[in-house]
Amino acid sequence: MKHLVTAGLLGAIIAAGSSAPMTANADEMMDNTTVENRKMLMDGIGGAMGTLGCYLKGQCDLPDPVVRNLANGIAFAATAAPDAFEPKTMDATVKTTANENIWANWDDFSARFPVLKDAALAMAAAAGDKSAMGAAMGNLGKSCKGCHDEYRTK
Repeated sequence: MKHLVTAGLLGAIIAAGSSAPMTANADEMMDNTTVENRKMLMDGIGGAMGTLGCYLKGQCDLPDPVVRNLANGIAFAATAAPDAFEPKTMDATVKTTANENIWANWDDFSARFPVLKDAALAMAAAAGDKSAMGAAMGNLGKSCKGCHDEYRTK
């Protein structure tokens, strides 16, 4: 019986030791997925901004509904972003340009997304009026730049 208890304890110790790396790998995989999702969200905003910029510079033509959809997409992403960024991803190994100031200054960081959303909705409302869109794009760009300057590593 004593040998069974010893064998059982040894088995439990081995099992516990072998599960630790799996937990670490699981945390890394979850954090990597979270970071990748954040990157896709922000890339979507960047792509929409680039396309709107192309339109406003006269380098491409877009119908007004597409302009509205791009701007509304930015607004939607701004709504989703705080939840996407809230989890700290300490075990992530995926490269990212997000810096630690995000979590150190969470209240400031997360408060910037409603401003971005409002600027994007103003852009959507201005669709069809290039003069109004220019002013809206300026506000939208300032919102992006302000956050990038503070919370993005170059």
